[in-house]
Amino acid sequence: MIVGKSEWFTEQELEPNKIELMEKHPNITKNMYTSMEFVIIYDVLLIKCISASGRMHIRPVLFGVVLGALVVGIALAAVLTMYIKDRSNQDSDIIANTTTSTATTSTTTTTTTTTTTTTTSTSTTTTTTTTTTTTTSTSTTSTTTTTSAVPLSYIFWSFDSNFDDMYNVYNGIGMNGATFVSPGYTGYGSALFLNGTNSEYVLVSNYKDMTNTSLTWETWSYPINLALTQYIYVNGILECTHNTSSPFEATNGAITIGAINNTGLATPVAFWTGYIDQMEYVSRAKTASEILTDATLAAYYSFDDGSYYDLGPLKINGTGVGISSTAGYVNQSILFNVSGAYFQAGAFTSLGVSGQSYSISLWINKALSSSGGGTLVHVSGSASGTLWCISMLGLSSSDEIIGQSWNLSMVAIQGPILQLGVWTHIVTSYSMDNGVRLWVNGTLIGSSIPFTYSASSLPDWITVGTTFSAALSCAHGNVAVGQFYGMIDELRIYSRELTSSDVYALANP
Repeated sequence: MIVGKSEWFTEQELEPNKIELMEKHPNITKNMYTSMEFVIIYDVLLIKCISASGRMHIRPVLFGVVLGALVVGIALAAVLTMYIKDRSNQDSDIIANTTTSTATTSTTTTTTTTTTTTTTSTSTTTTTTTTTTTTTSTSTTSTTTTTSAVPLSYIFWSFDSNFDDMYNVYNGIGMNGATFVSPGYTGYGSALFLNGTNSEYVLVSNYKDMTNTSLTWETWSYPINLALTQYIYVNGILECTHNTSSPFEATNGAITIGAINNTGLATPVAFWTGYIDQMEYVSRAKTASEILTDATLAAYYSFDDGSYYDLGPLKINGTGVGISSTAGYVNQSILFNVSGAYFQAGAFTSLGVSGQSYSISLWINKALSSSGGGTLVHVSGSASGTLWCISMLGLSSSDEIIGQSWNLSMVAIQGPILQLGVWTHIVTSYSMDNGVRLWVNGTLIGSSIPFTYSASSLPDWITVGTTFSAALSCAHGNVAVGQFYGMIDELRIYSRELTSSDVYALANP
């Protein structure tokens, strides 16, 4: 997907309008979602990246913004980030512009000392007066720093059956039959569908001045044709960067989504084919940590103030039945104290992809009076808890903590007995390299042998706190399914395997 004008360059010569695929994305597999991010620098630059094998990759660079990433097939979380200067400490609402001025003040002090000496002899009296003048100069330098807040600029296209910017400033127009497909990557709403063979694209005629600014572009897409996409951030991890002293100079022209126009003609000359969802622009350069979060945090539910809102980037809000808000490990949590109480959210595209890494993190506090067992996280291909369905996290009949995954049969890690009435942090994760893992209070309990997660091939739903009666025949392994009585807090779903340092940070907020 292309935004703006584009020029590609080889190492030997300048060749405007020449588009070359220097390195295709590996693992191009049907029904395989891959989170992927990139940074593209602009203008007449050539980015070179050294791979793990030491081979040099030559990557053409765009003038403008190249974005890739969405739905059934390969999903890419694409990010372009450009730094004018390091603003890693700025907050999310303002850019702090700092001006420093220096003033020097000089002070001169003069001191005069007079000494009189009198000498008397028998017939003569002599008086001698000595005057000494001392001059001292003092220089004082003061520095004044003034910080002014500059509001950030935001653009967000959800593509939920329209081309409008959420802030109603940079609204687009679908050209040549650009349309939508449902659902989008988030499992709700819709996504933009562009057919490059029909010259379809979106035109945003309202000019956005990006001259001399830091910026970040983000989107999710499913590129049917990868020939126009180059990536430098891969799965939220920086692969390479390029430093330049020349600022970005986007001085005029409309924004085109899904097309290139570098000829000066009224219509674009090259088009992109695929789905696009959740496109965002912000006038600051996001940090590497933010980019990793945007690419891999599928959902985050803090449950503060009784809210079921997803505080992650995809906004997959949940619903609750029979639960209430109470004091939590961090601020507030949700309380399960009646039969049939549950929290549910969906749909999670990445959880339904075979071989896709994932992690589930949460805090639990089981009631002292409750019996053994209980469902913590049930994953299914439908909101009814059925179709493809397993108990991914739960308690055995003796209250051992169980983390499980699926490889045509259950693969489980059994942890320690849960201490009742005490907050406990639990993470279950999966990757093709490490299999399924279980962490308790920041400590790795165990890992299975490597295997390929056999997923639903559907956007999945999570049900927290119970197993529906219709789902009792699902795969439960060692989990004694049933109602969980107690509190749950700080639920996070990731489309990657958390590292030991990630888990430690979550277990020690």
